[in-house]
Amino acid sequence: METIKATQGHAMNTTSGRGTNSETIKLLAQSVIRRLESQKMIAIIREQRSEMTEDMAQFLAPHIFTQDDMEKNVLSSIGEKNEMLDELRLSGGEAYRTLKQTWLTKYGENEVDGLYFQEPVKYTADRLIKYLFKSDYVEEVFADDLLLERTIVG
Repeated sequence: METIKATQGHAMNTTSGRGTNSETIKLLAQSVIRRLESQKMIAIIREQRSEMTEDMAQFLAPHIFTQDDMEKNVLSSIGEKNEMLDELRLSGGEAYRTLKQTWLTKYGENEVDGLYFQEPVKYTADRLIKYLFKSDYVEEVFADDLLLERTIVG
């Protein structure tokens, strides 16, 4: 997403330095809001900007995995598959790398900047557009769907 690409090396770096996490999704939401607002595509209730950012991040979260989500999933899989991994005689590091690669094969196709979209980014952008039209925090949407999508996806 252009909005994500525009923040590479800046806002997308989380304070922990460990990669992406739920805070990164908030930064993505904040970036999308700022971009659409600065290009005069939406008008928002300025006093509620932080609430809108939080709300949009919660809206996006079920559709995007982070690197933290991947780590948790892989580590829990190691625990669940311990017997099978023992039979394959894999060390802990090898097991981790194997399960991580399996996870990335499943979810990495739509990865952008360490965020793993569970569907093509275009579909997530379409969801966001519907969100904008229904959001109590958006006073007006001035751009049409196609222009909004192009701006969000890039």
